[in-house]
Amino acid sequence: MAWIRALREAAMQRLRRLGARWRLWLAVRWQGARRVPSGHRRWLRRQERQWQGSIRQHYSGAPWSIVRLRGALVQPFVDLLNRPSGGEAYFGGVLFEDPQRQPVLRHFRGDQPIDRPLTRLEAPQRAVEHCGGRLFWCGPLAFHFGHQIADFSSRALLASVDPRGGELLWLPWRSASTWEELLPWQRSLLTYLNPGGKRHRIATEPLQASELVVVPQQARMRAAPSLAHLEALGWCEQAITPRAGGVVYVSRTRVAACTSSATLAGAFSAEALLEAFLRERGVEVVYPETLPLEEQLAIYLGAEALIVAEGSAQHGLELLGFHPQKPVVVICRRAQLPGMELPLLARFPNAQFVQALQQHWMAKGGVAWNGLALLHWPQVTAVLNPLLPQPLAAAECAALQQAGEDQLRALAAHVSLHAV
Repeated sequence: MAWIRALREAAMQRLRRLGARWRLWLAVRWQGARRVPSGHRRWLRRQERQWQGSIRQHYSGAPWSIVRLRGALVQPFVDLLNRPSGGEAYFGGVLFEDPQRQPVLRHFRGDQPIDRPLTRLEAPQRAVEHCGGRLFWCGPLAFHFGHQIADFSSRALLASVDPRGGELLWLPWRSASTWEELLPWQRSLLTYLNPGGKRHRIATEPLQASELVVVPQQARMRAAPSLAHLEALGWCEQAITPRAGGVVYVSRTRVAACTSSATLAGAFSAEALLEAFLRERGVEVVYPETLPLEEQLAIYLGAEALIVAEGSAQHGLELLGFHPQKPVVVICRRAQLPGMELPLLARFPNAQFVQALQQHWMAKGGVAWNGLALLHWPQVTAVLNPLLPQPLAAAECAALQQAGEDQLRALAAHVSLHAV
């Protein structure tokens, strides 16, 4: 009978789809096992075991593993990334039944939670949409490039390659609420982190999910990513065609010229002169905020070596898998918190963070990351010179020192500064 044939065909289609999902999951794991050597895998697993032990100790023995919630309530974010203004760093999302027993719902940087758990009693009373089917909790969709990658996107990748079907759930914060209205980098990021091709669902109102799958954070600021996340990133980057190049310098001058109060967005002084010296040596200077995300990743993949001005752009490197041979140097504009090097060291074991601060200045009443740093240039060039065909000489270090002092004086004529 026709209806029996239709049922049989529908069942076969479901089996074929399920088979494709499992094939993807197995391919991701095989690719990761092939690329990440055993020594590095042991290092990552050791980091994970220490973290999971900390979770069990502080959260009543609760596991750090994928959980499936029935009838979970999800609330749009009340606040996000707002601590400098007295707000919350993470306040909203999936409502807690018991924060002490649900660490998988919490948001961490390093070993510390930075969220304020939102319970059903605290949630604003608004109409709730009931959602059938399976949703995978991904977190906030924010306006900030660096924080979106380093803070808020790591649940999505393993949710995408999960063999089960469903939608990836995002909640916007100061960002567009439809796919078409998202910024190009946001659409590129969500596509890149979705090799399983699941549908993205962007919700702006409270909802109750019949089934909500919650993948724990797979990457945290000031911590190494999980091995599974790193393996999956190695799969994702296969969609990018590397653009072959030599040494590349990733600049910050166009977003943080630091010549006035309007452009004091955090940098080290004399960066423009450093760019000129590097160009003379054949180094390609890129301004990542002017490039599509795919092109940024293509440049990073194809470069022989990367020199990066510390800032949000460096988090783009956290979208790549394991690259043991590629030298990466990050020139810091501020003192680094413990663990800041771990996300890049997990991907680039040759990464170096150059902290050569002589002095760090910020506007009175401002925030530290929007300051201007004077660097000790001989210390910086000692790390850069092995990557360059012609070393930066002592005279050029002196010129950089002078240019930095001149920039600081010019800035101080417009902005009230104090040393930090």
